[in-house]
Amino acid sequence: MIAFRKAHPSLARSRFWRDDVRWYGVSRQVDLNYASRSLAFCLRGASQQDRDIYVMINAYWEDLTFRIQEGEASDWMRAVDTSQADPLEIGDEEPLASLDYKVNARSVAVLLRNS
Repeated sequence: MIAFRKAHPSLARSRFWRDDVRWYGVSRQVDLNYASRSLAFCLRGASQQDRDIYVMINAYWEDLTFRIQEGEASDWMRAVDTSQADPLEIGDEEPLASLDYKVNARSVAVLLRNS
């Protein structure tokens, strides 16, 4: 994860993401309920000469299917999924087949937009 952060200047920028982030839930709308256990966001990287990053966080005790709200499935590659046995190495990202992505219980998935 340290190598991933260093490879993506969008994550270590010196100013808040304000204009470069879009917030989502498992669908287009963020669940602002007190008991919510999920959150997704797309961090645009253009202002930092970086790729866009889409993060899906499932803090719920059951699997959740997130609908990716940006672009087409072919635009995205899986970079990290904390529920997988082996972490991916930078450069070994896997392309998505669908805009629906199952995030296992208590896991985080990170996607990178194809350059």
